[in-house]
Amino acid sequence: MIERLFCMLRLETLHIIRGKDLSFRNTETKKMDKTDQNVNRTERTVESVLRVASMALSIASLVIMIKNSIANDFGSPSYSTLGAFKYLVTANGVCAAYSVLSAIFVIAIPCPISKPRLWTLFLLDQVVTYVVLAAGAVSAETVYLAYKGNLNITWSSACDYYGIFCHKALVSVILTFLVSVLYVSLSFISSYRLFSRFEAPKH
Repeated sequence: MIERLFCMLRLETLHIIRGKDLSFRNTETKKMDKTDQNVNRTERTVESVLRVASMALSIASLVIMIKNSIANDFGSPSYSTLGAFKYLVTANGVCAAYSVLSAIFVIAIPCPISKPRLWTLFLLDQVVTYVVLAAGAVSAETVYLAYKGNLNITWSSACDYYGIFCHKALVSVILTFLVSVLYVSLSFISSYRLFSRFEAPKH
């Protein structure tokens, strides 16, 4: 009888210990889930703000460049007469449209986002980043030549005659570079989110 009592006590003790262990694990799991949810919300909020800010700056740069024209005795330059500025306007238009759509995508799609969607967002972020950066670089070279000229080919500074045009073009280029900085940040976010949750494809 005594041995049976001891056995029963041991079994009850084991059940109590296991129950406590399971409840502890469940509590820890819930805490981790809440932490992940908070991280996801913060991540989405930051990403959405960056995308909306990129959209606003792209539109500002686009509008400034489109409205940038001047007419005087020396000529009437406008953005449409220079290929670099036309490319900048197109790139900012594409970036603004993509920023709106991607912001809606990030906000509207529930957590967790599937792997194909994360890959799509990551690749599109990379493409837009390089497109905007290239537009800024090409336009910056054009603005530099307009300000400084090129003595080797006896090309004088055009900004001596079209000062306001050059100043507005410079502002548009600066805004474009700010957009590219924001998209570099977005590329880091999308790449971190993708590769921290999924493995890179193996060849």
